[in-house]
Amino acid sequence: MIPLVDLSTDKKLTAKIKATVCDVIDSKNYILGERLKSFEKKFTGFIGAEDAVGVGSGTDALRLCLRALGVGAGDMVLTVGFTSPFTAIAILEEGAMPVFCDIDPETWTLDVKSIEGKLDSHIKAIMPVHIYGNPCNMDVILEFAKKNNLVVIEDACQAVGASIGSKMTGTFGDAAAFSFYPTKNLGGMGDGGMVTTASGETAEMIRVLRHGGQTKRFWHEYAGINSRLDEMQAAILEEKLAYLKEDNRKRAGLAGKYVRELGNLPLKFQEVLTGAFSCWHQFVVLTPLRDRLKEFLLKKDITTDIYYPYAVYSQKAFMEFPKFKTPVTDKLSGQVLSIPLYPSLSDGDCDYIIKSIKEFFKTV
Repeated sequence: MIPLVDLSTDKKLTAKIKATVCDVIDSKNYILGERLKSFEKKFTGFIGAEDAVGVGSGTDALRLCLRALGVGAGDMVLTVGFTSPFTAIAILEEGAMPVFCDIDPETWTLDVKSIEGKLDSHIKAIMPVHIYGNPCNMDVILEFAKKNNLVVIEDACQAVGASIGSKMTGTFGDAAAFSFYPTKNLGGMGDGGMVTTASGETAEMIRVLRHGGQTKRFWHEYAGINSRLDEMQAAILEEKLAYLKEDNRKRAGLAGKYVRELGNLPLKFQEVLTGAFSCWHQFVVLTPLRDRLKEFLLKKDITTDIYYPYAVYSQKAFMEFPKFKTPVTDKLSGQVLSIPLYPSLSDGDCDYIIKSIKEFFKTV
């Protein structure tokens, strides 16, 4: 069976991770120690951000961005319905309200044209999602945000290592959130997240808020949350960070092969902006025959999945919140299918997946 995601590591990296975990155990320092500081510094350098703050998850990273930037009760946040529901959950946990926008039919990322001239006075922020590792059109989004006096928080949870020109995702907005959930391109062995920002004031506030709002021991200046990237995960992620650039290059190579080999079939693929680099967190095909293709590939021992089968606003927990017209989102939710894509995917398995998809379309 070819899995959708492979979480195994090569022997060399596995040995490094085991050694660094033992070092953390021997240090007897498990929270807010030197390992976290080291990883934050290296992540800052990798992304090209001014500062990075390790937190407990990608969802918490989004929450803390909102709170540090003054977005909360009574405020509205523009985002998309074509994303993980945790994007909206982060907004709700801060007492704000998500407002769902449509997506561009080519890049599948937030389309500001769908909301031009329709803003409510309570809308205070915009949260674009770099879905599947594909960068949003940040030039357009930033111009829109400036014109409407909106805070910009990038949901880069799936986009570590993606870029537009020489700038990486996570360096465009007022702040950005990353996730280190195990299946991400840079995945830990547990939960974890990171906030990046160019503002020292914002970074310092997030450091305070992630530790319960303490400005000194046992003195809580603010009502924060408990969300710290622990030493074990920081150490593991620092080891894996050294492999990320090459792993993303491999993902891009496989994605290019899929597009070339399957391009003459009745499938649609996610487009990448000119001059941008997607880190291809997932490779997704769009077809009205999605369910039949999924079933066919399973019989061929190829695992696939649907990200995401339901638009966020269509789910019971979010139905009451406002949205604009979203025909593109509605279409994609019914037609997207993720096929295997990961750095260790062999040429043979990739060829077999391509062959199987071609075989399916010969039968329909």
